[in-house]
Amino acid sequence: MISEIEQRIAKAMDNHPLERIEHGYRLVHPGGSGVSTLRLLPVAGAGDEPRVLAVAEIAAEYRSPALRQFHPLGVQRLNALAVHGAYYLRGETLMQKAQFSIYSNEAAIDYVVYAILSAFGAQLPLGQSVAIATTSTAALEQQRAHHGMPQKWKTPIADGALKLAMESLQGRGLASSYNEKAVWGELPLSGTCPSRSIDPNAETALFQVNVSTAHPIAGAGYVASLSLPWIKTPEDPAGICRRLNELEFAHSDFIPRLGAWGLHGTKDVPIYTCCIPCPEPYADLQMTLAWWSAMRAAWIRDRFWVAGQGLDFNKVPVVT
Repeated sequence: MISEIEQRIAKAMDNHPLERIEHGYRLVHPGGSGVSTLRLLPVAGAGDEPRVLAVAEIAAEYRSPALRQFHPLGVQRLNALAVHGAYYLRGETLMQKAQFSIYSNEAAIDYVVYAILSAFGAQLPLGQSVAIATTSTAALEQQRAHHGMPQKWKTPIADGALKLAMESLQGRGLASSYNEKAVWGELPLSGTCPSRSIDPNAETALFQVNVSTAHPIAGAGYVASLSLPWIKTPEDPAGICRRLNELEFAHSDFIPRLGAWGLHGTKDVPIYTCCIPCPEPYADLQMTLAWWSAMRAAWIRDRFWVAGQGLDFNKVPVVT
């Protein structure tokens, strides 16, 4: 069964000189900067129930001689600024990957097609600029000017949109609040306390969707983040980011993998961020991103979180 999403992507690709590969398309960028691929990987399954029909996988291989070589720690610091998927290393080659599950009962067909095609077109150009920009302030300014992305929306987000997102979260029993720039919420990982504002030691995952902070290269859009309540400083924060990114990509039935776990701040804290650049507000995307964040937090809670201990990849998962 070929979904409408796959049909529309194929139609859009017919207008471009792309190399056809198994399940998808390949683009060799000019100047030897790298290679982009888009694969619509079929997912086995039977029956008429809603299910995942395919996984759109967008990948970039960075080959530009202008890029410095990244070590494993540097890759996870780079992931703090990732757009359209997570960076990783294949040998010594810098790679990046994003995934979007395509469902048989998908309601937001227009957005899914837009998101997949946007990622395929922009992943490598933006990803290369982000990597180059980490070398110096001058390089950052040069790459920002090169892309010339708008730093703010001409049309502000609709009045009450962030309040509605907050009310949606509160309606499901989550602590949540908002202001004119963001909506945020918390999901308990253990215990009964719903918020760190009540008990600073509460084991809750804190997530936020910001509509005013522009990405330094990609410009205006949405930025969602998810932070965990670290019981103690992680011994291998880069390894945690790499492992979480790998585990997310191992699932076909999962929320979109358009962001990355990366190292943030001077203390190299693992935080998930997802930046979705767009020139104008997109429907109810702030609410969607908030729920994607809550679902990602619940995935961690059910599979890897141990009360009073924190993240444990050896935990026996409780799958519901």
